[in-house]
Amino acid sequence: MARKDSKRVAFTFDVNSLEALEEMKEEGHYSSLAETVRDSLQINRALQTQAKKGYNEIIVRDPETGNERVLVIPSLQSLSRKGK
Repeated sequence: MARKDSKRVAFTFDVNSLEALEEMKEEGHYSSLAETVRDSLQINRALQTQAKKGYNEIIVRDPETGNERVLVIPSLQSLSRKGK
């Protein structure tokens, strides 16, 4: 159901990207591919905002073991360098 202030857009995905999107939809329990894309856009926008402030690492922690990993996203790294 489209809202008044929404706009319909069409995307063309290669096979691998579409499979990844469908997997994200299922694993994230999203109701639609559009909802999956909207949530992904919000996350990406939040990360871009932080990168512009100079933050350039994403650290994830396993709550059971406390082990941490650093995620490197090249486009955010370059955005972080431009913000400095």
